Amino acid sequence: MGHEVVRLPPYHCQYNPIELIWAQVKGEVAKNNTNFKFADVEKLLNDALDSVIVENWKKCTDHCYKLQEKDFIKERLRDEILTPIIMTINPDESIDSDSDSEGS
Repeated sequence: MGHEVVRLPPYHCQYNPIELIWAQVKGEVAKNNTNFKFADVEKLLNDALDSVIVENWKKCTDHCYKLQEKDFIKERLRDEILTPIIMTINPDESIDSDSDSEGS
């Protein structure tokens, strides 16, 4: 079908535009909910979902993309600024189960 699946990094909901859309929908329901009856909340939810338009999605998608790009740039800069530290512990010792029992 020509679609590409783009996976988001785990635990990074700030990169997912649906989180922003869902916040918009929940905010609309909360703002208009006056009697807290389930049937009314359901209608408010459906109305709020219907009010989400292409421009909302575009705005949220652009925001998440910019945030992700900013974080990627920050990550690359961090990796260039910091020099990796490699520690070799006991480089002359071989891993041998007999050597552990000798000292005991």
